[in-house]
Amino acid sequence: MDLIASYRNSGFESVADGVIAFFDRRSDLQRSGVAFGNSAGTEVSEPAKISTDISLVAIDRTDPEAFALSDVIIRGVTAALNKYLQERPLFKQCAPHQSLFVIPIFNIQRYRPGEGFKQWHCDWTISDEATEPVHRVLAWILYCNDIDSAGTEFFWQEHYESAERGKLIIFPAGPSYIHRGRVSERDAKTIATGWINAGTKESYLSRLALS
Repeated sequence: MDLIASYRNSGFESVADGVIAFFDRRSDLQRSGVAFGNSAGTEVSEPAKISTDISLVAIDRTDPEAFALSDVIIRGVTAALNKYLQERPLFKQCAPHQSLFVIPIFNIQRYRPGEGFKQWHCDWTISDEATEPVHRVLAWILYCNDIDSAGTEFFWQEHYESAERGKLIIFPAGPSYIHRGRVSERDAKTIATGWINAGTKESYLSRLALS
């Protein structure tokens, strides 16, 4: 069974529109994008990823607008994850603790023309950060606008996902699903993206509170 799954509905389209409006409005939260962990081609001079990002935390209520958007996004990804696991019951059975959850920390990313996550990479790393990347099992991307030429390429699978407004994809985070973004020289692309970890959200939040 294919482990790259895509989901589309009118709700995701509305969320995608909300993401773009929020990003355009909240320049105060925008920062230069950072790529964590090791990626292929480390000897090249160009950064692995060139983007402008907003990091969101779906448990932080200090910014009501940011919290409302992040909460809606996490709820939507969780619904898609539940469907993903229903379609692939062995995946959950073989996961540590037989439990997976959507990490409440994630990013909105804007790639201007010529920018992108250009290097082949995977979403699993052993870096030490709050999202506990060593526990990552799956990754997700919500495409927020239509740019057919600037989607996501998967190396081993010889698979391409086009960037379509309101399309959410879920795929394994490990090295067997190395991927990169195609770059548009003409159009800007906006996505929301994050991770799905093994374990329970409650245990994760307990560890996060102690850090």
